[in-house]
Amino acid sequence: MRVRLSGSSDPEPPRRLARLPNRLKADKAPARTAILQRLAASRLFAFGDRAGVLRSAQARSGRAFRLDVRQRVIVKALVARHIGRGFERNAALAAHVSYLARSGAGVEGGRADFFDRELDAVDASRTTKSWGEDRHHFRFIVSPEHGDRIADLRRFTRETMKRVAEDLGEPDLQWLGVCHFDTDQPHAHVLVRGRRASGRDLVIPRDYIGYGFRARAQEVAHELLGDLSRVEAEQRIWRETQADRFTGFDRRLLQAADANLEVEDGVGGTDAWAALNRGRLRHLETLGLATRHGPRYRLAPDLEAKLRTLQVRRDVVRSLHQRRLEAGRDVRELGDEPVRGRVVKSGHHDELGASGWVIVRDAQGVEHFARLRTAQTLPGTGRAVELGPGLGGASVTELGRGQGLER
Repeated sequence: MRVRLSGSSDPEPPRRLARLPNRLKADKAPARTAILQRLAASRLFAFGDRAGVLRSAQARSGRAFRLDVRQRVIVKALVARHIGRGFERNAALAAHVSYLARSGAGVEGGRADFFDRELDAVDASRTTKSWGEDRHHFRFIVSPEHGDRIADLRRFTRETMKRVAEDLGEPDLQWLGVCHFDTDQPHAHVLVRGRRASGRDLVIPRDYIGYGFRARAQEVAHELLGDLSRVEAEQRIWRETQADRFTGFDRRLLQAADANLEVEDGVGGTDAWAALNRGRLRHLETLGLATRHGPRYRLAPDLEAKLRTLQVRRDVVRSLHQRRLEAGRDVRELGDEPVRGRVVKSGHHDELGASGWVIVRDAQGVEHFARLRTAQTLPGTGRAVELGPGLGGASVTELGRGQGLER
């Protein structure tokens, strides 16, 4: 199905521009007040102007619509806490740094080199060694939707981080970046130290991570690339109706649903939102997350949670299938009972290093796959461990010399 999103011939009322301030606060302004003001501006920029053409469109059809031609940037974040003592406190970060600098992830299959706001070649292992003394650090993935069109991804990252540092009131913010080109979408990984220059913990508000950081990155991307063409904007919004993840369309459908989670199909409607929502409902139906009841659809309970876990489940299936091909044997998912064995393989489902997994071979030669708890340190290959099942993921406990693989 193709949808032509026609514009309005009605005159547009004056637009209110939402801009992020250049600084976090004035010298004499209370920090809390300044942060709240900045976050409000960040939301306006990230979501777009709610007035202007939207007001006239909503007045006509009751369904506000605006074809967004701005550049988008996906920002994923993880607050990684340092746990343990001594070497253990920095072990997870050291492993993540090693993974990010892997060979083949750089330009034309080369090695991915770290950089900071000034230097093009940084020894990340040495730089982050002292970070283990902090309470935490931050991991970000910054992925412009048209990263392949940005000639200098490092320049883009540096300019974004400069503006983020200004927002946080930390001009000397310590961060490292590395650009990856081994996926369909070139992107940057950014590690930020969790300590201010004053020695205090760096705390980044959740709303700023969700709105402000993304807004800054989108500012820079838009300055570099300009508006999308109308065709590109139409294709982007239609792809969202076919996505196997929780989207803005799903949020609107849930808001429009009644107490029985039923929502109108939109059949007979002529406006763009009706056609797009109809396309989204049809796709949810193919996923088993919506059921047609006459002219209406009933959405699945826990729709948001099911969509958010769908990708994780597919990652698990992919990992199991790959191991079965490699080892030529069956691999079981960890059940309700603990399992002891030796680690034969481990990795992450995401490049933030938050969703780890491990495969353990028990004393009978049976291999068991388990997703690990968030930020759980991956055990080394060959280590004797015990996997403990849990709702948030499995725990891993290394076995001592006197502990056998049999329970």
